[in-house]
Amino acid sequence: MQNNSSENPGGPNKAVKYALMAFVAVSIGTAAYKITGAPRNSGGKASITVAQTETDQPEPATPSAPQAVKAATPSTKSRGAEKTAVVYYFYTNTRCSSCKTIEEYTREAVGKPLSSGYKGWKIVFKGVNIEEEPDKHFVQDYWLNTKSVVVQKFSGDKPLKWGKLEKVWQLLGDKEAFINYVTEETHKLLDER
Repeated sequence: MQNNSSENPGGPNKAVKYALMAFVAVSIGTAAYKITGAPRNSGGKASITVAQTETDQPEPATPSAPQAVKAATPSTKSRGAEKTAVVYYFYTNTRCSSCKTIEEYTREAVGKPLSSGYKGWKIVFKGVNIEEEPDKHFVQDYWLNTKSVVVQKFSGDKPLKWGKLEKVWQLLGDKEAFINYVTEETHKLLDER
């Protein structure tokens, strides 16, 4: 008689089967958590998700923030309560051509249309690799689930409202529309109180 491990009720195939089922269940649970924990647009009309008050959001400008982020948030001691907006591009170690294009277009939007500032706001670009240890907190701070563009307002060192530009992936094929979108959404956020 042939020894078939599938006939053995406690055999290794059964253990592998249960391990795979557990993996699938955990994966589905994680995906559901990310989907339900992600910010929602009301009515599907707004293309930017904005945290409404300082108490609604985590503070991304923590003392453990990397030096590059600290440079983007001016000190209240040296410059008073300077109003700064940081346009972040969050990426990972794995970067496809689309990811690089999003960074390029976002950098260009900040470099040209937004470089002169807006109504007293200084606007700067920061690319951040969220897989590097000091920057991993941004995933929770801004509810990131993919490579993303986020605009964060600061008054001195104090973080204010922020918005996640949800349409950057949709506008990837139209450079002009992409740059206009980043510019317009940044202006909308900066106009909010």
